[in-house]
Order: sequence, then structure tokens, then C-alpha cells
Amino acid sequence: MHYKTVKDVVDHSRRLHQQISQLYQEIRQEQSQERVKMLLDYLKRHEDHLEQSLEKFEKDKSQKVLDSWFQYVPDQDISEVLEQVDINDHMSVDEVILMALKLDDYFIDLYEGMVEHSSSSAVQSVFQNLLDMEQQEKIRTARTALNMSDM
Repeated sequence: MHYKTVKDVVDHSRRLHQQISQLYQEIRQEQSQERVKMLLDYLKRHEDHLEQSLEKFEKDKSQKVLDSWFQYVPDQDISEVLEQVDINDHMSVDEVILMALKLDDYFIDLYEGMVEHSSSSAVQSVFQNLLDMEQQEKIRTARTALNMSDM
């Protein structure tokens, strides 16, 4: 079992959002369909927003909560999620949406596990807030993606 602090997990999530943003930018450069490019631009901004939210979140939390230790090992790694996605030069809007929703699900699963395995109510509250934020962002992403599909 691995031991991590709340800060470690928040930093890890922030870095993953940054990497996903870069991934969307790289995928965008290879696409020819304008709707796919627009969707990838939106998703990149979405990931940038989540990264900034986590950075602000970390600054707003007390050091005592951020330094709290707990034992939890997530079941899945982000690379396993990306292996399930066919990233290619001619992705459809639906393929991009599926990829984005799978990545959102990774964070939702991560935070649900953290809530479940947190021993203190302060730490549990931190991860519940992050879980709520991710769930709202997933809904927002799905709505935007559906609107783009209708274009």
C-alpha cells in the first residue's frame, strides 16, 4: 500500500490535467475536421480551467489538511484509461467525446476512492468537493459535446 498526503494527490491531479490539456492540443494539430478542432479547443480550455481550479483549491486549504496522510492506492492509472482510447489523425466528434468522458471518469473514480478511504472528515470533505467539481465538469463537457454534435 502507498501512503500519500492530500497535497500529493491534488498535485498529481493538477499535473494530469496539465498533461491532458497538452494531449488535446497535440491531437488537435493532427485533425482536419473543424468541429473536432473546436471540440478539442474547448476540452483544452476545460482542462486548463481544472488545473487552475486545483491550484487555487490547494492555496485555499489549510496546510494541516494538505499534509494529512492516508493509505490508498487507486485501482486504475491514467495510462490505462488512455490505452482504451483510439487516438488517431481522423477522430470523429463522438470519439473525442468518448475519450473526454473516460478521462473525466478517471478523476471521478479517483476522488470517490479518496472519499471512501479518508479517515478524517476534513480530508473527506476536500475530496468530496473535488468529486463534486469533477462531476459538474463532466456534465458541462457532455452538454457542450452534444451541442457540437448537433452543429
